[in-house]
Amino acid sequence: MNHTIADAGSAPAIQLLTCNAELTTPLRALLLAQGFMLEAFETPEHLIGAHPSARALLLVDLDALPDVNTLGGLVAQVQQRDGQPVPLVCLASGSDIRARLAAMRAGARAYLQMPMEIEELTDRLFDLAGTQAVSPDRVLVVDDQPVAALFAARVLESAGMLTERVGDALAVLDALDAFVPDLVLMDLHMPGASGIELTRIIREQDRFADLPIVFLSAELDAEQQMAALRVGGDDFLAKPVAPDHLVACVEQRLARARERARRQSGPDTIDALTGLASLGRLLGRLGQLIGRGGTEAGRRALVVLDLHGDEGALMRLAVALAESCGASDLAARVGERSLAVLMRREDAASLARACDHFAEELARAGFAPGPGRAVGIGWCTLANSGGDAVTLMSRAAKAARSARKAGDGLTMGYGCGPVPVRTSDQDAVATAILTERLQLLFEPMVSLTPAPSARYEVSPRLAAPDGELLSPVAFMPIAQRSGLADRLDAWLLAKGLDAIVACRAAGRPAQLFLYQSVVGAGRDDWVGQVRDEINRRDLFRLRPVIQFQVQEAAADPGLAADRIARLARLGIPVCLNGVDTDDASERVLASVPGAFARLSRTLVQSLDPEPLAELVQRLRERGLAVIAGGVDAPETIARLCCAGVDLLQGPFVQPPSAVMDYDFSGVDAV
Repeated sequence: MNHTIADAGSAPAIQLLTCNAELTTPLRALLLAQGFMLEAFETPEHLIGAHPSARALLLVDLDALPDVNTLGGLVAQVQQRDGQPVPLVCLASGSDIRARLAAMRAGARAYLQMPMEIEELTDRLFDLAGTQAVSPDRVLVVDDQPVAALFAARVLESAGMLTERVGDALAVLDALDAFVPDLVLMDLHMPGASGIELTRIIREQDRFADLPIVFLSAELDAEQQMAALRVGGDDFLAKPVAPDHLVACVEQRLARARERARRQSGPDTIDALTGLASLGRLLGRLGQLIGRGGTEAGRRALVVLDLHGDEGALMRLAVALAESCGASDLAARVGERSLAVLMRREDAASLARACDHFAEELARAGFAPGPGRAVGIGWCTLANSGGDAVTLMSRAAKAARSARKAGDGLTMGYGCGPVPVRTSDQDAVATAILTERLQLLFEPMVSLTPAPSARYEVSPRLAAPDGELLSPVAFMPIAQRSGLADRLDAWLLAKGLDAIVACRAAGRPAQLFLYQSVVGAGRDDWVGQVRDEINRRDLFRLRPVIQFQVQEAAADPGLAADRIARLARLGIPVCLNGVDTDDASERVLASVPGAFARLSRTLVQSLDPEPLAELVQRLRERGLAVIAGGVDAPETIARLCCAGVDLLQGPFVQPPSAVMDYDFSGVDAV
């Protein structure tokens, strides 16, 4: 195995006092990747006796001290040895008040509770060090052909990257741990294990979820290339590849990974009170996993702990939860008195047992069931997410509240009974609309041709009385039966336009697709109201796209055609949703002059390639840009691209989210 080694002597040092060898090895590798050296000491005497060092941080595991009250004296001796102040960070396996006081009195910058994901710990240390260490990007080249591997390595090294070559496919996991690459350049066909098999194994581990993997192979079969992307590859380059193209592709993927990491590693990713992950960080991770779908969705669950107690009880619960979590679990604070854990187990039965284990551990920690002191534990698998992280959170929280109210210490799973799965009470929905218990989610739409701006479909969610967020399919028909279509339309239009204004103010202009009902559009003053709302916000150059359902328009195509024509005179385009091969769609398309047509999800999933391509061609001949939603797999994308659709959206692109943060690479701002 050939490799290039970083210049360790010039890297800033973090000195660590710990007896935990299982912490030292992975932490050293990750810190090296960030440009820091780790110097580990097993006893206070070894630390004091070390040579003076201009360290970035002194990291002390309090379990390595004979008594936490000796911490201040230890820091003073190290400071006297080096002749300069010591930036101190403490690690602790509990929240004992004496340990916190000792850390505070010793001048610790931070008190980090363990266990903590090693990647999260590295990010926290990097932020606390306050040093932007410059480290070359690291690329692991996996190829059983020595000449090909050497060529790729030399090309990337000439661009300033560090490389390591692996010729044995079975040695890749060891190389990942030892070298800690920023990107993997993967061959497709190798003895022992194929690149597809290796990528599947790599992606099963959460710590490598965001590691860019670029395939480089002589394979020209399109199905094989799609298979490589389907299991988690980020790009596919065909051999032979021009050196400048190889460098450009790798640099682009590295840049995207850095930007994603930057968004995920800021101070807002950690909850200040509990030291657990923040709600935003958890929702981002859930969105990634939901977008992948597949069998993994049934092996992962979001567990919510709903607490009846004060802030002190929440902190104690956070400590107990952190001690009960597995190494790969992600614990977060998700509400004023609620915590959550994202976990992966072998199957649904294992997930249920893990939740019961949490209940047992919390009972031993003093959170026994009973009136006024119960902790409700509820969970929901990603397979029951409803297609987005926000809905998943609401379902798991609903189960947790039901469990807490029961007060018997038993956990509840959404969809496993006795938690009701769906709320459809007409009065409850009407009340929620009238009191505006609604929120917006945004689903990105990726253009397959150059686009003038980022595009999102705006989708409302309604908060049912039990806290679950209902999708439009569940509550919009009730709104129309209750005579509240106008009220819902007005709210959605106003909030959607406000979101466009916010995007413009943030320097990220976006075109939003906003649903309006044909029933509501039947009012004589409806077009004027839409115009006035746009003018009031000065959105002349950022007009929204108004969406009508084809089935609604088919009930009165004359009205729909009139409203769309009047909107067109104002420069407001219209999208027809739910286009299918039925007679209703044909009647509407023949008489209603829209700008976009969104294919029905059933049609996207089921129609064979040839008739799908014929339908798309007919729509485009009518001047309609074609949108395909519900995209949940790379093979679906391949079929839609061949059919000639213009825009894609769905879980595989990105599930609906409460924020508009999709990376529209290559999109020019308006």
